[in-house]
This record gives sequence, structure tokens and C-alpha cells, in this order.
Amino acid sequence: MTTVQVTYAGLIKVTRGEAPKELYSHQNEAIKALNETNKNAFEGLLVLPTGGGKTLTAVHWLLRNFINNNKKVLWIAHRHELLDQALETLQLSAYSSLLSKVSGFRYRIISGHSQHDRPVNIEKTDDIIIASKDSLNSGLDHLLKNWVGHLHEVLLVVDEAHHATAKTYRKLINAVKDDLKKRGYEKGFKMLGLTATPFRTDESEKSLLKLVFLDDIIFSEHLRKLIAKGILAEPIFENLETKIGIKQKLTAKEIKAIENFDRLPQDIAKRIAEDSKRNNQIVAHYKNNRERYKTLLVFAIDVIHAVALNKVFKEEGINSDFVVSSVKDLTTGTTVSAKENSEKIKKFRNGELEVLINVEMLTEGTDLPNVQTVFLTRPTTSTILMTQMIGRALRGQKAGGTEKAYVVSFIDDWENKINWVNPEKLHFEDGAEFIEPILPSGNRTARLISIEMIEEFARIMDDSIDTTCLEELEFLKRVPLGIYRFSILVELSEGYEPKPTNYDVLLYDDTEEAYDNFVQDLKILFQSIDLQDREILTEKELQSLLQTAKQIYFPDYQTLLGYRDEDVENILRFYAHNQQIPDFLAFSERRKCDVSIVARHIYDNSLGGKAKSDYIDSLWNEKKSFWQVLFSDEKLYFRKQLDIETLKIEGLYPNAVVSRPTVIPDTVPIEKLTLYEIKERDILEYRKIKNAVFAKQTDVKGFISCAISGVKSQMRKDFQIDHIKPMSEGGLTTIDNLQLLTRKAHVEKTCRENTRR
Repeated sequence: MTTVQVTYAGLIKVTRGEAPKELYSHQNEAIKALNETNKNAFEGLLVLPTGGGKTLTAVHWLLRNFINNNKKVLWIAHRHELLDQALETLQLSAYSSLLSKVSGFRYRIISGHSQHDRPVNIEKTDDIIIASKDSLNSGLDHLLKNWVGHLHEVLLVVDEAHHATAKTYRKLINAVKDDLKKRGYEKGFKMLGLTATPFRTDESEKSLLKLVFLDDIIFSEHLRKLIAKGILAEPIFENLETKIGIKQKLTAKEIKAIENFDRLPQDIAKRIAEDSKRNNQIVAHYKNNRERYKTLLVFAIDVIHAVALNKVFKEEGINSDFVVSSVKDLTTGTTVSAKENSEKIKKFRNGELEVLINVEMLTEGTDLPNVQTVFLTRPTTSTILMTQMIGRALRGQKAGGTEKAYVVSFIDDWENKINWVNPEKLHFEDGAEFIEPILPSGNRTARLISIEMIEEFARIMDDSIDTTCLEELEFLKRVPLGIYRFSILVELSEGYEPKPTNYDVLLYDDTEEAYDNFVQDLKILFQSIDLQDREILTEKELQSLLQTAKQIYFPDYQTLLGYRDEDVENILRFYAHNQQIPDFLAFSERRKCDVSIVARHIYDNSLGGKAKSDYIDSLWNEKKSFWQVLFSDEKLYFRKQLDIETLKIEGLYPNAVVSRPTVIPDTVPIEKLTLYEIKERDILEYRKIKNAVFAKQTDVKGFISCAISGVKSQMRKDFQIDHIKPMSEGGLTTIDNLQLLTRKAHVEKTCRENTRR
């Protein structure tokens, strides 16, 4: 039989002597922390800033503690470039100073890449498997049967671990863990996540990550400490104002796309990308500082911008190129494959290119030690992305880089419309590279809500649109109780970093109950879909689930305030991706946003003229109030709503419900309120009570039982909460006095009680 040599599997022989790359003090401290943690089973994170040596630290530790003791290691990542880097680090670290008990170890590298192996070829003699999570999921049986099934202990390393909340990661992790557990080796499962940005931009994803890495952060080091030690370069921040003015009025959707999705409106992006004056400024600034800036990495807005900039660089005699995702741009006709990108990155790393322009590619993972300058030609609202972009240039002298790195921002005139991340401010904020700084939770939620409501306010201001029905609604009914906020990692194509996309779903009085039942029943709804290894629903599956959800949970969707099919679709997509329900962010300060109370005060106190104006100004400018946040700094909208509420009080909206606030309110225990009243006052307390009642009557298999009939179902929508002792007889809204009944049992019980009375 003819045989050939392959590079995707083989034996790495141990070389006598010291490993050539010595660890820095922070890496040795990390290893000490890992050694202590390794005394027991663990599932935790190693957090080091970009350039801080996560891969090298992990490799040194696992070689000495696992491979050297004939224990096995599984290393997974989401991009084949990361796999190649891990293998290269292993090969360069195979020295007897780390591996004193073995003469060599076997490796296998697996992914969908043509130069990597397939899961079917996994052998039990493999000491370390380095693989993409998608390939292993598709060949999970081979991994378990040929390898994991023979082990008593395994170390699972997850590279760029902040992506591990995705379902395919968790499926793979759980499969390895469960296989060991069922064979009695539960304590043999150990997992180490590597990341520079352990938490994404909101609390929901942070909590999801903690569900994966139960032991949280084992060791972390701050960016500034590594700069002080010379391991990372000292960033020098420079700003260049382009004088390009963004004068147009942004719509609510455009504000949302920019602030939540970090995405410029298409027309604005196209205008900036094709602005020859701006592009010439960028290139001229580099040319005038060429000796100082040296090797340059440019972050561009989009493909059009990358192509346009590259053309200007070349015209100025500067050796440049660009890398973008594998797409064909309709305007430029440019198609770039993963192979072409890899070749260009290699040329840049080897010094054959002076400038490399990229679009959403080189933010994480790729090692570019020769970069001395970063040009930020695209603004961003994400501190995570900004940290990653800055990090590309921060390789210090001790790590083969430079003493100083230049971070140059090209700033357009947005007239303070958008809160762009300031890279210099970010650098000096404590913990900024770990957790996205946010507004206080109430203001933050109000800001999210205002983005949705601002279009509603705008319609009311437009005399050509009849919004009488909307205006007649009690104002507080138009203010959401809270919001589902979640992010979905969207894979652009094989070999490219997934892009997080944020979504918001607003819940009102009329929809909160329906949405809560819907998200709690998602597991049951998805039983009709065979997702297997997929995280993405087909269009047919999505539409089928949507129609089912509308029929069961939103039968009167056409009349529900704020209902949108796309919101239900996005929740379905999120669940398919994560198999978790989205977190609910309550607007706890909602009752402080009742414009009708302000209008009543003005009316009852006969405020007019300057007195009225001064009073309104004092409310608007109060720092602790929500008015500016809720109305997106549009004072005119606030005044218009006040006028409408005043007209209601005067009886000029015949169908409007006008409620007078209680002058001297009594104080009563919350348990004396009905569930609906609790919901109106404290949505978090209401949901806490409701969840506790459902938990009380749900068995270990997920079946909910009716307290009277014993009928069981796994769907929340089949049950209603009932007071065991009616409130009319002094019963309280407490957990021990609440029970779940089927709708039929509830009706029958109510009839019996009415008959008795």
C-alpha cells in the first residue's frame, strides 16, 4: 500500500533543554493559580489582554501538568487560524524543561480546512487533539468512541472562550463531561477557557458565560500592568479631525443600529467610505509620519472603504493590501477568499507589506507582533471592539514588539449625536477591557426603550398622520414594563470571526404575560425541530415556529401594542443558538415616567406662562430624572405629550382614560395587592412570585401539575395562578397562598366560590 506523509497528525519529539520562550512574571503567576485550581475538577477562565500570552501560558501549563503525566488534552476553537497557532506553540515548546517524563507526544489537528484532518481518523493514542468545534460536533461519535471513551481524565481548552455560550460549544463540552460522568469519572473533567474579553456587552451574555465556566475567572491580569512591565507597548493616542460633518437627522432606527449594533446606516457608511478628501487625509497622514508609524494596520468601515483606501495607498507608492470576509461586493466586484486573506496576512507578518487594511477580521486571535501603528478609520460604540483593535498594536519590546505604539483616530463631526468610544479614555478606565461600561440600569433600560418610542413621538408630532387612538391611551400603558435584550453570534463564513448582533424586545402590559409564557415554553416548542448540531433555523423552520407561537401565545397579535413578528423570530433564533431563554431587563423606574402626573400637577396648580415653563424646565434638567433619556433629548416631544395629557384632563379626548393620582396614598404590605397590581408597581417582584409558584408545582421532569385536577403539562400557558384563600376572604398574595390551576379548573373553582357567596 502506498503511503504519504501528512502534517495534520504525527509525533512531536521532545528536545533536550530549556524551552526557548521564557514566561513573564504574570504568566508564572497564572500558572501558580492554575496549579492550585487543578487540585480538583474545575471549569474556569484564564484572562489576559491581547498580547499577554494566553496561548503560550496555557501550553506551558498543560505540557507540564497533563502531557508530561500521560493525560490527554482537547483544544477547541472556532477558526482554523487559531488551531494552527496553537499547534505551532506546542511544537515550539516541546522541550525537556516542560516534558521530563516523556520522549514525545502525538497530536492531531481537525477542522473543515483542506490541510486539516477529519474526526473519523481520531485514534485513542492521540495525546492532544486540536480541533474546530464545528468539525468535532459533526464527528462527535468518533471523538467519544475513539478517544474520550478510553479516558479517565481530560483537559478541555476553549480558545477565545467568550464565544462558548453558543449551543455548539456547550453541546461539545457537555458531551465530553457526560461521557466521563456516566463511566464514573466525573471528577476527571477539567476545562480552561482562554480569553482577553471574558464578558460580552451586556449582563445576559455575562450570565450565560458563567453557566459554562462555573468557576469564573481563575486568573486575570490588567492591561496597564503589562504596559508598565514592558510586555505590552505604551499606546500613544492621536486624533485627526477629518472635518467631515454628519449633518443629517438620524432616525430612531439609525440611532439603534449605531448604538446597539455598532453599524453605520448604509448611506452614511457609503458617503464616508467614498469620501476622497477623507481617504486622502488618511493616506497623507501616514505618508507624512511614515518613519514614526512604520508598520500600519488599518481598520476600515466596509469593503468599499478598504478597496478605496488601498487604491490611494498604492497610488502614493506605499506597499499595501486589504483583507475582508469572503464576499463579493456588488459595487466593486471584489471577491476575497480565506486562502487569499491568509496569504496577505502572512506577507504582512513577514514585512512584505507596509500597510494592511482590514474589515472586521483582525480583531482577535491573529498574532501580528510587527504592528506599530493602528489607524481607526471607523468609529465604534463597542468597548470590546475598541479594546481588540487597540490590542493589535500593543506588543511590547519584551514580547518582540515596540516600546511605543500609535493609535490614531480619524474623527468625523457627528455633532455629539452618538456616544462613540474614546480609545484614550477606554485605556485609562478600570476594567474597561473586561466589561462594557453601562449607564445605571434604570437609565440604560430607559435609553433602550426611548429608541423604540421616539418614532411614536415623531408620528404624534406629524400633523399629516392621525394618531388619535394612540394619544387616547393612558400614557403609562405606552411605556414598556421592561425589555428582553440579547445577542446572537452570527457566523459570516468558515474561517471568519462570528459577529455579535444585538436585539431588543419590548414588553408592555398587554404582552408581558404572553411573552413570559412563550419564552418559558421554548423548550417544548422546539421539540418539533430536529436541530442536532445546527445553531441556525432554516427559513421554513423559523416560519413554522413563528406561526405556532402566534397561534398559541399571541392569538390577538393584531391588536397588541408593540407586537412584531420579527421580535418573536429573533427570540426563536436566539434560543436555537443558545438553548437558553433571554434575560429580562425590567424598567423598575417606569412609574416615574408618567407624564399624566406632571400634567395633573400643572392643571391643579393653575400653572401658566413663565411659572409653567420654569416648572417644566426644572423637571427636564433634573439630573436624576428620566425625561431626557426617555424622550431622547427631544424636549419638544416632552412638551407635546404634556399638552396632550392636559387636554385629556380638560375632557377633550372623549375616549381617553383620565386617572387622578391619590392625594394622600396609604401604605399597605405588598402581599395585600393582587398580582396585577404588583405587576404594575414592581415587575421584578411580580415575575419572582410567578416563577416561584411555577417552580413549586413543577416536577424534576419539567411537568407542571394542576393543584386541583392533577392534570399535567410542560407548557406554562396551560395554567393560571390562583389564590388558595381568596383575597375577598383575606387571602394574601404570598407563595404559600398561591397555586396553579388549569383554565378549566380555575373557572370551576371560581364558580363554586361565587355560588357559595
